[in-house]
Amino acid sequence: DDILVTTTSVEKVDKFFQDMQVVELKDLGVVSKFLGVAFSYDEEDGWALDQEQVIQDMLVKFGLGKAAPVSTPIGGEQDGEAPVGSFLWISRCTRPNISFAVHRATRNSHAPREADWRLAKRIAKYLKGTKSIKFVMNADENAMGEDGVLVEAYSDADYAADKKDRKTVSGGVVMMAGAVVAWMCKKQACVALSTMESEFVAASQTTARMLGIIECLKEIGIKVRIPSLLHVDNQAAIAQLEGEDTTGHAKHIDTRHKFVKDFAKKKVLLINYCESKKMRADVLTKVLPAPRLVELRELVML
Repeated sequence: DDILVTTTSVEKVDKFFQDMQVVELKDLGVVSKFLGVAFSYDEEDGWALDQEQVIQDMLVKFGLGKAAPVSTPIGGEQDGEAPVGSFLWISRCTRPNISFAVHRATRNSHAPREADWRLAKRIAKYLKGTKSIKFVMNADENAMGEDGVLVEAYSDADYAADKKDRKTVSGGVVMMAGAVVAWMCKKQACVALSTMESEFVAASQTTARMLGIIECLKEIGIKVRIPSLLHVDNQAAIAQLEGEDTTGHAKHIDTRHKFVKDFAKKKVLLINYCESKKMRADVLTKVLPAPRLVELRELVML
C-alpha cells in the first residue's frame, strides 16, 4: 500500500517513520508522484498537482492518442460516455473543470449509446489539449492566523437542467486558507419549483460538504476561523437561508436542507452574496463557452 505523510514539522515525519519501524516501510522522501498524481513545489506558487501522464495513458488506451484537441470538454449538443472510470478519477483529483462533463457522461454508463461515446471522445480530446494544466494549492496568508484558518464555500445551481426529469444540477467548491480543497457536481434528488429553491438545495449540499471538512480539520488539531463563509449568487436563496420564516413556495423542500438556516442563526456560518461572474461553482453546473471556461478554470486554481 502507498501512504502519503503530510505535516508542517519535519520532526513529526521522522517520528512517524520511527514509530512505523515495526513494519516494513520504505521512506521515498518528498512526494513527487502518488496514485497517478504528479506533485511539484514552488516557493511562490505552492504545490501544483497534475495527471498529465494518466491522461496520456488513457488517450492511448482508448485509441485517441492522435485525436485533435478541443477547447471545451462538452458541447451544446447532446453527447455522452465511455472510459468514465478514468474521467472520474481525473476530475476528482485534479480537474474540477471537467466535472460537469463527466457527470453528464455517467448518466448512461450502465447502457452506453453512440452519443455517449461521442461525449467521451470530446472529453478525451479536451484533456489532450489541456493535459499539462496543473492544479495549484497555494495558501493565502490573509486566510489564516491566530484566529484560525478560513474555510469558505461557493454554491451554484443550474435550475431544471435535465430535460428528462427537470431536476437541477448542484455545484459546490470548498476552499481552505484560499486554496481549493474539494468540489462536487451532482443532480438534486428533488424537483425544485423555482431558481431560488434550487439554489437553496445546492447551498445546503455544499454546506454539508464544508462542515465535514471543518470537522476533519478540528480532529487533527487545526483551528478553524468562525464564522465560515458560504458564497451564493441568488438573493432570494440568501433571504431564505438567513430568514426566520420559510415561504410557502419553499416548504416542500425536505427538512434536511433546513439545517443551513440553523448554522447561520448561530453565527457559525456567514452567508455572502457573490456576483455570478465570480461564482467559482459555475464551472460545475452547466455547459460553458471556451472564454468563460478559461475564466473559471483560473478561479478554481487551474
